[in-house]
Amino acid sequence: MSFFGLIQAQRYVGISVDNDLYFGIDRYYSSGIFLEYGKILKLNKDSLKIDQAIISHHWTLGQEINTPSFRETEELSKMDYPYNGWLFLRFTEDHFKRPNFGIGWGILIGTTGAEASLAKTMQNNYHKYILNLEELSWAYSIPQKFHLNFQATIRWGIPIENNLKFVQESKLHLGTFRTRASSRIGLQLGNLEGLPFFGNRVEYIKSGTALFLGKVFYYNYNDYSLTGNLVTPNTPFDFEANDFVNNLQAGIIFYSKMWSVHFLVNSISKKLVSQRYNRHPYLNMTLIKIF
Repeated sequence: MSFFGLIQAQRYVGISVDNDLYFGIDRYYSSGIFLEYGKILKLNKDSLKIDQAIISHHWTLGQEINTPSFRETEELSKMDYPYNGWLFLRFTEDHFKRPNFGIGWGILIGTTGAEASLAKTMQNNYHKYILNLEELSWAYSIPQKFHLNFQATIRWGIPIENNLKFVQESKLHLGTFRTRASSRIGLQLGNLEGLPFFGNRVEYIKSGTALFLGKVFYYNYNDYSLTGNLVTPNTPFDFEANDFVNNLQAGIIFYSKMWSVHFLVNSISKKLVSQRYNRHPYLNMTLIKIF
């Protein structure tokens, strides 16, 4: 039976949340929330329907928040990481001719800035009314600026034995917000087809479970959320970014015909030389409803 004969899902909606509070901390990349929608298209590239591809479109409305380790200080000299908010809309298109190989591209538009990104308001209200904590100072932050970014992705997996697979995902980001290259490698174990840990993969829906253990390697050329403009300094901070960063990951994903639940533990190395802590853990939780 072909890959294309097994499509059971056409659309999904979901929510994905990053947070470090599960580890009893609140610093650096402290939170992210992403509202997601996607749909599957089936494309016949010729009249004989021989050369086929599954195309999926994905939209994300997201917000990311950065926080220094001394959250309440108003002294610039004590801040080891910038306050920053990033509010964006992302569109991506993925092409899969086989469950274990796909390519994609995407475009992002958004804004930084404490007020424009709604980060200061949302974070302080959450701390004040939900956690019953003091508001954060946001005394200095990365400036407001509109951004445009592009991305390209290639993903593949190689079966090793039984349900064990070596998987890899490479990404290239180019734009005013973030310019970097990354490679995510790891082992996937389970009865799920394809590459379920690489995006919301609903090209093939099968009830089951998969585990992931891997590492992401980043080469960072410029990240506006950390150091502002590359050529013309425009932030109150004087931070030096690390060119190479790594992220240890371990996760589990559950699929049914109508739902998917995903948990991924991250432990990322220092993005900035000034950071007081060598690694920063956070948890991603993703829930999607499949139609």
